Amino acid sequence: MEEGKIDYELLEKMISRYSFRDKSVVIGPNIGIDCTVLDAGKEYIVATTDPVTFVSSAEYCINVNVNDVVSMGAEPWFFMATIILPPKSREKELDTIMKEISNGCKRFKINFGGGHTEVNPIVKEPLISGFMVGRCKKSELRGSFNAKDGDVVLLTKGISIEGTTIIAEKRKEEIEREWGKEFLERCQSFKKQLSVLKEAQLAKKSANGMHDVTEGGVINTLYEICVASEVSIEVESIPVLQETEKLCKRFGLDPLGLISSGSLIITTKDPALLEMLEKSGIKTYNIGKVLKDNKNEVRMDGKVVKFFDRDEIIKMK
Repeated sequence: MEEGKIDYELLEKMISRYSFRDKSVVIGPNIGIDCTVLDAGKEYIVATTDPVTFVSSAEYCINVNVNDVVSMGAEPWFFMATIILPPKSREKELDTIMKEISNGCKRFKINFGGGHTEVNPIVKEPLISGFMVGRCKKSELRGSFNAKDGDVVLLTKGISIEGTTIIAEKRKEEIEREWGKEFLERCQSFKKQLSVLKEAQLAKKSANGMHDVTEGGVINTLYEICVASEVSIEVESIPVLQETEKLCKRFGLDPLGLISSGSLIITTKDPALLEMLEKSGIKTYNIGKVLKDNKNEVRMDGKVVKFFDRDEIIKMK
């Protein structure tokens, strides 16, 4: 198998072959769905797990796990982590990871539930995988599975936010030489925008569907919504931030397929939602509409847009 996410057809086969669920499971494993939802009586329990594999950062790990939970309409509750360090790692490296976890949990008011740590030669650099649990009012459950025919499709902030920060970390000397220190710092500052908690909390009462943009970029995220909701999406335009456009052109990457934690896709019939998000300080774009045609396609200018088999960031290795 090639590097990157497992092929969807293979993954679907594995899920159908081996998954088991009892009556408490409201939403189980499926293509395009990042969380399991359990019925806990008066509320739902929403659980997700995500590693960070393109950078070794506990800060990134907490953000991507929080994003999964809040995109379902839930409030993050507690976080656990598995940390695997390579041999000869120093105490300082573990301390940095634990400090980032602590700061992240305090920022999002999440309980830290511990987890597992070890040193193992199977990794060449620290590998951090998170497990996040949230709680959700039953009336506020959202997700990629609930896009409706005729919904407008909103995108917050822009695309490739996470990808821009990763490129800035991996090639910072080269970027500073070509465009200067101020440009590099602008790219690095995108890291402050990795969370979609604020927009998800604001949007969930008016949204039908929500899905955070992650590996595979905005196009693959739109495809996940199409598959999970059994719809197609007609895209009118997708904004690319100036810094991202420059980096992608320089390193031969397509920003539409570049990892993008920090962006939230919202489908809604509420015409006032975009303006409300804008007034709350969240730049938001109307990028298209949902169509109930059962083709599960993403189209732009009447043509089907290709699915990205691998995230564009892999080309940076």
